[in-house]
Amino acid sequence: MSSYATIRITERKCATCSFWSGERIIDFRANKPFYVKAVTKGADCIAMKGRRPTPGTTCLKWKGWEKI
Repeated sequence: MSSYATIRITERKCATCSFWSGERIIDFRANKPFYVKAVTKGADCIAMKGRRPTPGTTCLKWKGWEKI
């Protein structure tokens, strides 16, 4: 069973970034996105080749996920 990191939509973390290629699930509150749940294992970063961050990692290339 996988464990998940829970991150607020407003946080500038890898799980909320458009470059995150890992699995994520959105939790809604009052019909608005509130949290992102992402598998805690690292995923490849599309913006920075060779980097494998976790959902809670921050970086300077963060770009908001347009699908939220």
